[in-house]
Amino acid sequence: MNISLPSAAQLMHRFGEEEITALAIKAPRNPIESALLLAAAEGKPLDEWPAEDVETAVDALARIADAISRARSEVSFYLRFRKTGEDAPDWVKDDLPELARYHLEGTAVEDSTKRLRYRDIIKRLEKLAAEDEARGASEAGDSGLQIVHQPRLFSRTSLKGL
Repeated sequence: MNISLPSAAQLMHRFGEEEITALAIKAPRNPIESALLLAAAEGKPLDEWPAEDVETAVDALARIADAISRARSEVSFYLRFRKTGEDAPDWVKDDLPELARYHLEGTAVEDSTKRLRYRDIIKRLEKLAAEDEARGASEAGDSGLQIVHQPRLFSRTSLKGL
């Protein structure tokens, strides 16, 4: 079973460039234009942007990657009983960006709608895991779950000027 993780650019397109940029940049970093973060997420040249802003964008992308990784870990935990070759429901892939946005915002989620959405997703994942376990599905490690990562946007060569 393969589940493709959302990229930072996909999160920005789904939830809005401004929202994801605001969530990804934390003090003491200064705010940057969302267009810069989107350009960085899409792997476009960043030569025209100030070096300090590019550094902030790289830091923001790292925060986004961490949130996506936490969402992946959460989903992997609940899908650990899936049988080899048995795909997860389509809603799992659709909910991964929601989980990533929730983790990007952190535990201080002020928007009760986001918190409720997160709890709904977790309840569905818990139910799915319980159903899989009740059917006598695979033990952890035998599930065949594979998470597909997005290709690296930056390398030592592309970041050597920072």
